[in-house]
Amino acid sequence: MLCGYAGQQESTLLRSYIKAAKLKCWLNRPSCPPIFREVKLLFDKFVSPSINANPSDVSENRPLPPTTKENIPEDLRHLIQVRRAVLHARTLHEGFVYTRDSTHVGNSLILYYPDGLRNVQPTPGTIKYIFETERGVCFAVRYHLPLHSHLDPFRHYPHFPAHLFSSALAEHLTIVMPEWVVSHLARWNFSPQHIVAVSLSQVCCVPSI
Repeated sequence: MLCGYAGQQESTLLRSYIKAAKLKCWLNRPSCPPIFREVKLLFDKFVSPSINANPSDVSENRPLPPTTKENIPEDLRHLIQVRRAVLHARTLHEGFVYTRDSTHVGNSLILYYPDGLRNVQPTPGTIKYIFETERGVCFAVRYHLPLHSHLDPFRHYPHFPAHLFSSALAEHLTIVMPEWVVSHLARWNFSPQHIVAVSLSQVCCVPSI
């Protein structure tokens, strides 16, 4: 049964998670001082040595590394209706690194405006594929399903950027353009059936309905 409140331990864990995620986000920004970036390079080698998370090594708005067209998975083929496409492990957009979930889960978690509509609540999702089209780089995303059986306990706190969603992901993929993305998100498993999605945006985002 879903509780209407969280205890002191849950609150402490959530605050720590948000602070750590915001720190990682700041370290990935080009404006991060060089001395901290040098420390971050050592941190990245220790924590995830197979991931190059240094934005200076990725061309702005372009994926890394460039590859030729390849056969694509069945679920992505149904989405974009082609058999071969250029796929990427990660890309940089407006100073932020985005990756597919098989490369780095944290950098694959995003909040985005469905269909680019900015007058609706952003949706949390996971980037499964990063691919190229004639329009440029796109994300293939599985989004978290909305809740219908429970009220969002965070609705009483409009200035705290957290919302309750189902832990279940949509079966199908949806296309998300990088410019539709609001921010990365912190995802906390509130219960086996629910997750809390916390925006890591540095700008308050309140839908104008």
